[in-house]
Amino acid sequence: MTDRLWVRTVGGLFAGVFAAAAVILYLGISQRELVASLHGVAEEPLFIAAVGGLVLMALQALRWWVVMRPVLDLDYGQALRALMVGFFFNVLLPARGGDLLRVQYLGKRTGISRAKLLGTEIVDFWSDKWGWVAAFPMVCLFGSPPAWLFRALLLIGSIVVGVGILLALMGSGLVRRGPPWLTNLRDGFAANHWKRLLLVETVIAPLPWLWETFVIAVAGHALGLDLSAMQAFAALTAFNVATAVPSPGNAGSFEAGGTLALIFLYHLTQVVPGFVGGVLVLVLEGETLFGKQSLFRFRRPELPVAPEPDPG
Repeated sequence: MTDRLWVRTVGGLFAGVFAAAAVILYLGISQRELVASLHGVAEEPLFIAAVGGLVLMALQALRWWVVMRPVLDLDYGQALRALMVGFFFNVLLPARGGDLLRVQYLGKRTGISRAKLLGTEIVDFWSDKWGWVAAFPMVCLFGSPPAWLFRALLLIGSIVVGVGILLALMGSGLVRRGPPWLTNLRDGFAANHWKRLLLVETVIAPLPWLWETFVIAVAGHALGLDLSAMQAFAALTAFNVATAVPSPGNAGSFEAGGTLALIFLYHLTQVVPGFVGGVLVLVLEGETLFGKQSLFRFRRPELPVAPEPDPG
């Protein structure tokens, strides 16, 4: 399994780098200009952006914690640590494979069905995209958006509404036949009452997007760029569209989404703190994800254990 993991990681990394190289060639970006733009970078805005990345993770953990609580009664600190573990593996694995390992992390430590946890994970992912839709009109108060952002709003909004209807139907109990894992997955979809989801979508979900917009504007000062809120939000949207290429940590594909020098530096300020945080969590907890051997040998605090079996 380890050999296959490394093969997929290296393959995904090459795919991301190839995507960035293709964009550089297509746009005719000068490598000399790119390297020159990285000289004389102001360090203070990058440091602020790195700290802002940790705050961003805290906001994302808050959203996930609220969505997950009906299934697993963790405190917020435990949810944040689980998110960091997932982020650590997202840096190493393509296609956000760390999110699946976050499900494995919690399922192994608590006894809750992985399929049920995966259901809440999918609801949280949907909530994150809805947060972009909710944040869009707020950012419009600070500037006029480019025309392509309205097209992005139509596309992302349609996908969010379509997936929301699908999740509601699957969680409604209209279809109950299927293997136990599918039942647990549906239970994960249906765990949140509509009032709780309304709170998540309107109050909590937009916060990470609005905060990251601010962080990008701050990071731009490292290269002498004075970005407005709308410009930073547009760049953030482009970054997320670019991450459709499934490379580890979105390396390469992330950089292809905007001004390469800015995105390269901003990407580092987001990846390094979260990666280090995930390593520290695994070190302190001596976590085992699959076998009996810990990834790192140290103490392991226990999370609350649910009495239900794990058929999923």
